[in-house]
Amino acid sequence: MNRIIFLGTGGARVLVSKQYLASGGLWIEQAGVRLHVDPGPGALVQAAKRKLDATKLDAVILSHKHLDHSADVNVMIEAMTTGGFNRHGLVLAPRDAYEGDPVILRYLREYVTECLVIEEGFSHQIGEVRVTAPVRHDHPGEVFGLLFESPGCRWSYIADTRYFPALAEHYRADLVVMNVVLLEKRDIYHLSAPDARRLIEEMRPKKAVLTHFGMTMWKAKPHTIAARLSRETGVEVIAAQDGMVVELPGEEKER
Repeated sequence: MNRIIFLGTGGARVLVSKQYLASGGLWIEQAGVRLHVDPGPGALVQAAKRKLDATKLDAVILSHKHLDHSADVNVMIEAMTTGGFNRHGLVLAPRDAYEGDPVILRYLREYVTECLVIEEGFSHQIGEVRVTAPVRHDHPGEVFGLLFESPGCRWSYIADTRYFPALAEHYRADLVVMNVVLLEKRDIYHLSAPDARRLIEEMRPKKAVLTHFGMTMWKAKPHTIAARLSRETGVEVIAAQDGMVVELPGEEKER
């Protein structure tokens, strides 16, 4: 089964600290490969609740080092490698997640097969899935969205960023998952609902999934915002919910 499991849909510091929504990131099963992207606070607990076996992961991936995306990265690495007794798997993360004030502990790096540095234009094959970071985002620190491609399947993840025109060009795909923190545009480094509408109109995906909600989006009820964007753009737009499963392109169901 090719699917994304949303182990959390909460974003930004205030909502995550209150845990109104979970913050475990994305669990991806694609072409026989298992990936965990942005394991924020509670990621391992959220995976275990859904009977997802972290020892079967092939890679743990960070879009960037901020804690709402990385707080459980070390525990997921340890779980992936069974505490280091089963040395395997990859870690993919920007350079500043490893250096300076690192979020990935040095001793755990010996537990995995390889730690790879994500930078603009990065591309790496994991089994039948190619993971690409096409462009650096407009957000503090080193931040990258991702494209995931396997035979017959291409989808994209737009991580934390302010809107900029090249986003649509770089992340165009049948399915687009985007972090939409803000209800209205503000001069901070996150997408808003109006930004999401603009991107959807520019990209014209078959389906767009909104996630990583801040307090203003949560209070406005994300499913209401998604329904409005669907009407305005003519594209199927859904708001992710904690634990929701979305089938990847080529499969029609979502649950």
